[in-house]
Amino acid sequence: MPPRLNEFRTVLNRNGFEIARSRDHEIWVRKNAEGRIEMRVSVSHGNAEIRTRGLFSRMLKQAGKTEQHFYEVLERR
Repeated sequence: MPPRLNEFRTVLNRNGFEIARSRDHEIWVRKNAEGRIEMRVSVSHGNAEIRTRGLFSRMLKQAGKTEQHFYEVLERR
């Protein structure tokens, strides 16, 4: 079963990302100790399934995470 956008947001939040902006898409950022943006991820609104593997891979790459890490963090509840 493909992951849902809300699950992706949960994993981002647990990895120190926070919403920086929410317009056409949500922009999630993670900042370093100096307050500078280290990583930036664009996420669509809603809770739809992430339908294509390519989109999921690109989102993971933006976040600097692997699919294995994603599912490990998601299961930690």
